[in-house]
Amino acid sequence: MKKWSAGLAFILMFSMVLSACSSGSSKDAGSDGKGDGASDQVVELKFTTWGELTADSVEKKLADQFNETHPNIKVTFEPVPGDGYATKLTTSLAAGQAPDVFLIGEGDYFKYVDKGVVEPLDDFIKSDSSFKTDIFQPDLINMGKINDKLYYLPKDFNPLALWYNKRMFDEAKIPYPNEKWTWDDMISAAQKLTKKDDKGKVKEFGFNATKWEYPIYIYLWLNGTDIGNEDGTKAEGFMNSDKTVAAMEKYVALTKGDNRVSPTPQDTETLGGDSSMFMTDKLAMMITGRWVKSDLDKSDVQYGSALIPTGANGERASIIAAAGWAMNANGKHKKEAFELMKWLSGTEAQKARSEKGQVLPATIAELDQVKSKEVVDKPVIEMMAFAKKPISMRSVNAPIFTEEFNKAVEKVLLEKSTVKEALDEAAKNVDSKVKK
Repeated sequence: MKKWSAGLAFILMFSMVLSACSSGSSKDAGSDGKGDGASDQVVELKFTTWGELTADSVEKKLADQFNETHPNIKVTFEPVPGDGYATKLTTSLAAGQAPDVFLIGEGDYFKYVDKGVVEPLDDFIKSDSSFKTDIFQPDLINMGKINDKLYYLPKDFNPLALWYNKRMFDEAKIPYPNEKWTWDDMISAAQKLTKKDDKGKVKEFGFNATKWEYPIYIYLWLNGTDIGNEDGTKAEGFMNSDKTVAAMEKYVALTKGDNRVSPTPQDTETLGGDSSMFMTDKLAMMITGRWVKSDLDKSDVQYGSALIPTGANGERASIIAAAGWAMNANGKHKKEAFELMKWLSGTEAQKARSEKGQVLPATIAELDQVKSKEVVDKPVIEMMAFAKKPISMRSVNAPIFTEEFNKAVEKVLLEKSTVKEALDEAAKNVDSKVKK
């Protein structure tokens, strides 16, 4: 959901061979819920996610509960560390050994569908009168639809918001961020919050102008621009437009010069990451998702969340980071796999995950319950109303846009190119590679 998808290996290209060994439609072996037709045979399923390696993880408990209530199905939960998840999943898909159900981050929804490794769910839903998709937040269920077919059932979601270190604000005697803040207001506060040591080296930063593309996309939207057209088929005139170049020049400047307010990516890495800097009072503000809450609550940092400030035109923007359960298109027991997907995305699972406070429930009723009690992170939930879809959620060409744009940003940050030169080259490369 957060960043594991950024390094997705091109191993996916080999998954095309899977079509030769496909087990067919939802009427494959085991579709009667009893394996190959024997009433006493138990169907065995596997599912996987990134993270969740502890024995008492929510997903492990959900698997145990599923097994207790589904005697003809035995489920095994096989989590993978976040950094290795994409590579292992795509390798197992190419080898025909992937789990029956697996989790995909929103940025990769198009990629996996395009490779033909995810089963559409419409026929399963149509034939199951007990399951209704209207229990989910409309935006989240719609995210799982590609080319008018539903491929993913929502697991959870996290809108990006502004997180701030209260202690640093209090020491600087600066009022906390509020709903009236503009981006310029935020940068003005960041300048006051940035402190240097006796040798003139920055020791505390006001804001993190991260190289992670999601906050950059938000910043570009606030400036009335984007890196591609709506259907993700053209970069020229978007990724390198005058508006994009001007916005990126201002963004990159936040990490440079004597008046910088942001750590460079190298600073952030050296100091253990933005969350670590935030928890040790070395970073006052960052734009990120609610997944940081678990670590923040384990530390002694005093923090708050706020709406992402508005841009020059008065509009606000965010991105919903989400995750969805997918069915292996080449699985042998698809009907049983759908039963598992319903369980993993259902109301009890949504309640269990949201109790930990790391994610927000994807179902309407359960989110309403969280809203009724939430105080500290209320702005995070409110940012859902301002969410937009980045290129990765709009086009099968997303990997090309993302790769070239990230390469351009890297060149600029390493001072190997000007912003305009880097974006001109990136736009040219994208348009030469996109599917026409």
